[in-house]
This record gives sequence, structure tokens and C-alpha cells, in this order.
Amino acid sequence: MYKKEVASERLRNYTKECTESVMRTDFDTLAEIAKIIIDTKKTGARIFTAGNGGSAATASHMCNDLTKGCRVWNRVGFDATCLGDSLAVVTCLANDFSYDEIYEIMLATKAKEGDVFITFSGSGNSPNVVRASKLAQEMGLTTIGFLGRDGGKLKQYCDKYIIAPTESMEQLEDMHMLYVHALVCIIKEELKTTWDMEIVKPLKKPAFKTALFDFDGTVSLIRSGWQDIMIPYFIEVLSAVAKNETQEEITQIVRDFVDTLTGKQTIFQCIRLDEEVVKRGGEHVDPLVYKREYLRRLELHIKNRKEGLISGTISPDELVVPGCKDFVYALKAQGINCYLASGTDEKDVLYEAGLLGLDKVFDGHIYGAHDHMTDCSKELVIKSLIETGKIDPSELISFGDGYVEIELVANIGGYTVGVATDEERCEGINEWKRNRLLNAGADMIIPDFSDYERLIKYITR
Repeated sequence: MYKKEVASERLRNYTKECTESVMRTDFDTLAEIAKIIIDTKKTGARIFTAGNGGSAATASHMCNDLTKGCRVWNRVGFDATCLGDSLAVVTCLANDFSYDEIYEIMLATKAKEGDVFITFSGSGNSPNVVRASKLAQEMGLTTIGFLGRDGGKLKQYCDKYIIAPTESMEQLEDMHMLYVHALVCIIKEELKTTWDMEIVKPLKKPAFKTALFDFDGTVSLIRSGWQDIMIPYFIEVLSAVAKNETQEEITQIVRDFVDTLTGKQTIFQCIRLDEEVVKRGGEHVDPLVYKREYLRRLELHIKNRKEGLISGTISPDELVVPGCKDFVYALKAQGINCYLASGTDEKDVLYEAGLLGLDKVFDGHIYGAHDHMTDCSKELVIKSLIETGKIDPSELISFGDGYVEIELVANIGGYTVGVATDEERCEGINEWKRNRLLNAGADMIIPDFSDYERLIKYITR
């Protein structure tokens, strides 16, 4: 007779045994397996999985999680295929050849050197996965096994393997599934700071002749944190004349117009500040007055960085967005002309570019703002590149972290790459930047230029 109390106790005991056993796992090897999977992002390798019965289900589940579950920042997941997923192919090969050969034949057809083959087997002795893993090693694939008991024959054909520490087939299959989910979780965390391209608008037939770069935040980190100087200062000015608005409302107004004007000359943000002051009954002030006070405060913020670069206590590479220099040189090697345009005053851009060694990288093709300018300097540079350089807008690619440069190039039909660098950590994505750049119309988002070779390959293929 079925007794609920007895069943509950048995269930508790089963779970307890499984929990105690799984803690004896070789987690160091599991971490090594995670790195092998992550590295396929850079190498472009494909991942294949296989198993039988319950292990086939786990192999299929892993591909599901690698393809969909590992999407970070809207980037694509991993190129993963479970060889047992197609019933038609499996039964065809088993019927026309033999069940022992099904995975071996599929691997020989689909895989190439450098790919990864992951098998799941409780016994480690299933002929089809043993034969396939042996062939995979001979073909130059990295082989990984999730095994049980003594590992069986399959163990010798695995470059890395994990043996679930239990004699129970049910428990070891539970552990294999737990390993898959544990891998997915840590892979997702690693991918948050691992370089990759988030492609919003795929390139069809790229034929770029000119590349335009923003300066601050895109290639230079000297002025990192400038918003933390400008925004509080502007809030201070506006709060002095605001009467019926809360501090939160004033803060939001300032943040909004500073953000949407980022990329234009600093004077444009100061002009807007003056307009907001006058709108609230305050006195008109020459925007240059606001600009000079902002620059005075900013200079105090970045003084140590400049002095460190001059004295040599700070390496230029510490204040250049990772991979930028190598990327620009690689672009030029492909015959693409590279220009730098900034909303920062031209004399300051030239000076800071010199401190960072970027003046040589851009061969003097550096443009900045002037006080007398009433038009957007970047817009003028883009217009000149198109007219003087006789290029079609589709032959222009831009890189920037501000709203303006993305919007300008997107509006004329060029290709826009948003550089959403986390400037504090100098790695990974700044989510606020990413969202802002997507709203501006960015066709691609990158955190930096670290893996510049992959980016070059994509935009010049």
C-alpha cells in the first residue's frame, strides 16, 4: 500500500544523496570546460553534442541553453547542434548503415578542425558516442565528456571529462543536467565582460572607404567622467532660477539635454542651459561664460591624468579605449581612410591626442570645435568627407559613444557602430550607454576594440 510519509522520506533521502554526491565534483575541470565553450565565441568554432536516451535529452537541452539561454546584451548565443535532434537523420543512418555509426557519420559530414564535440554517457561504453568521439579527436576537434562510474571506453577519447560521483544512473543524469545549467550561468556572467559584437543591422556587402571616430569615450578616456562635472554644474545653475520644479525634475531636464547633445560642441549644451535659464525668468548669460566655468571644473577633474601622461607615471594605453590604436592601423591597412572629429575644442583635442599618441595614429586627420562655430562640427566634417572625398554615404562607417554622431551618420545612410565602453572598469558594456546608442540608431554595439581582428573581418569581408 502506498504511504505518502514513506514516499516523502525516500524522496528526501534521494535528494540528500544526490546533493552530497554532486559536491564531490571536479569543479576545476568544469571551469576549464566553461572556458573551452566561451573561447568558441572568438574562434568561430561550432559545438556538437550527442548522447543516448536520457543523455540524448540532456545533450539537446544543452544546445537549447547555449543557443538561447546564453544570449547576453542581445548578442547571439553559441552555434550549437545536438546530433540526435533530427529523428529523420538518426533513423535514416541507423537503418541504412548502423546505429553505432550515426554520430560518426554526422560529425564527418558537419564538423571541422577546431570545433567542439560534447558527449553525455552514464556508462561511457555506448558504441555510437565512443566511435564519434574517437573520430572527433582524429579530426582535430576538442572532445568533452560528461560521464559516470569509471568513465568507460569513452574516457580515453575525451580531452576533458567530468565523471558524476555516484553509482546511481538516475543521480548521475541529474548531475549532468546540473552541470549544464551551472555552465550556462557562469558563461552568461563571463559574457557580460567578454568582447563581442551586438549586430542590430547586419552588413550585406560592405565597401567602406572612410571611417569616422568620435574622440572622448570612443578612443580617449582622459575626460572620462565629464558628465559628472557638467550635469551637477548645470543643475546648480538651473536650480537657482527654478521656482515650481523639484530637484528631481531639474535633474532629469539637465540629463536629457546633455545626453541628446553629446557629440556636438560643448557650446551647444551651454546654449541650451542659457535657454532653460531664460525660460524660467533668469538673466541671459553668454553661453561662453557657462562653457569656461564648466571647462575650469573639468580641468580640475582631469589634471592628474594629464600630468601623469606628461611625467610618464601613466601609460597612454591606460587612457585609450582598449584595442583602438591597433584597430585604426588595421583599417588603414585595408585602405580605409580614418578621421577623428570631436565636440571638444580642437586645440584640446590635438593636445590630448598628442599625449596619447593618437595624433600619429590618425595622421593629423583630427578635427574639433571652435567657439565661433554655429554649426555642428561633426556634421561639417561628414559633409566635407562626402563632398570632397567623393564617397557615397553607404561607404562611411562611424564609431562613437554619443547620440549625435550616431544619429548624423545613420540619417544619411552610413553604418554606425556604438562604442558602449564601461569607462570605469575599462571592460564590458555600460548598459546606459548601450541603450542610448540603440535609441540613436546604432547598427552595431561594441564595448571596445579589443578583438579588433574579428571586427575588421566583419566589416571588410
